[in-house]
Amino acid sequence: MLKIVLASALLGLCVASLHNVDRVNQNYNDKVNAKIVQQIQYELKASYLYQAYSHYFGRADVSLPGFAKWFEKASLEERQHATGLIEYINKRGGTVSLNDLGFNSMCTTIDQELAKISEFKRSDACICSFMSSKKDSLCAERSTWKNGLWAMQDTLVLERFVNTQLLELHKEAGKHEDPHLSHILEHDYLDEQVESIKKVADYIRQLERVGDGLGEYTFDKDLA
Repeated sequence: MLKIVLASALLGLCVASLHNVDRVNQNYNDKVNAKIVQQIQYELKASYLYQAYSHYFGRADVSLPGFAKWFEKASLEERQHATGLIEYINKRGGTVSLNDLGFNSMCTTIDQELAKISEFKRSDACICSFMSSKKDSLCAERSTWKNGLWAMQDTLVLERFVNTQLLELHKEAGKHEDPHLSHILEHDYLDEQVESIKKVADYIRQLERVGDGLGEYTFDKDLA
């Protein structure tokens, strides 16, 4: 009898909870919600990847603390983006469901995006592969790696990928006539993403100019 009473009480709480969500859910499409959840995953994956890069540059055999600090900050910013989208879904009365973060899959995405930019002359995210212990990496010995330059190139293609997904989300919001989401994306996400792409592209050009060795060391000091 007690089990029946408890089950009825829990069912009542669930129904009441659904009703409470319905009170704030207005002009909010399920497909839009699913697209936002997907974007949250991308932001969290980017955060995870930047955290890995931060630890890479903090290794004793790499020892570039400026890069380590920069990627740590980048990781935090991506987590904040994800948190902002989670809070947004709650405001709109939607549902958040998160899946596993596939680090290796993100490395594969960077490989694919690198291949699209011929001037980089590589399609292997070597640092990403190293940090994920991928066995099928075609990267040469680490002594030949251009650590700072390659990391920023990886960052550029990842930021462009995330921006593409944001634009797709914006398109979905327009398709379902959701001006509020469009406004949030334009003012809180897309503008910052464009600024980030330009900044990283500038870093890449500067690293190309200064070269390895002392040039990279000086650049790292400036980042710190």
